[in-house]
Amino acid sequence: MSGRFLIYLIILFIIVLIGLFNFKKLNSPFKLLTVFILITFISECLSRFFAKEYRNSSPVYPVYFSLQYFFITAFYSFYLKKGRVIIAWSWLVVLLLIFINAAFFQTIWQFPSNNILLSSPAYVLCSLLLFRNMLLKIEEEPILKQELFWYNTSSLFLYLFTFFCWSFFNILLKSNKIGALYSIIYYMALQNYIITGIAIYMNSRRNKKV
Repeated sequence: MSGRFLIYLIILFIIVLIGLFNFKKLNSPFKLLTVFILITFISECLSRFFAKEYRNSSPVYPVYFSLQYFFITAFYSFYLKKGRVIIAWSWLVVLLLIFINAAFFQTIWQFPSNNILLSSPAYVLCSLLLFRNMLLKIEEEPILKQELFWYNTSSLFLYLFTFFCWSFFNILLKSNKIGALYSIIYYMALQNYIITGIAIYMNSRRNKKV
């Protein structure tokens, strides 16, 4: 296990502890985020097991991406009430497409990059719609003190970036720039989880005051 991956796991574990310790104080959407971070931590630990035992961590990711889509869109559905029905149906559609991808295009022994290309636009759309709602319904509290703003901003940049990265993966691979790409994705994912942890903590403090 590399030092970078160990740091990544430690940060995930700290976020899980923050979320579980303050679980009763969290709003329902942030409880979902806490469970999702816990699933991410477990998934990444399993990926190391598969990498060690089978020299391939890919079998973990089709299941993980399915759960990721459910939890992230469920989080947004609390704030995008008009789109709840569409989001609920999209879970079935995406699950079916992930299964089709694993069965016919990218087997469980291949990294399911198609799943990222499928889900990332949905996350970006949810993020943009949430920003629209936030602009239409301005809160009294300054926007920089709103945990939802920080989480949504971080997620928007992360999923926009990952979508374009995996879209041009083959081009970057041929130009020998794939190592730099992995490093950028790593640091962007890391900052996204750190901001998610901060947002979870901010939400617990807000509800404690109430």
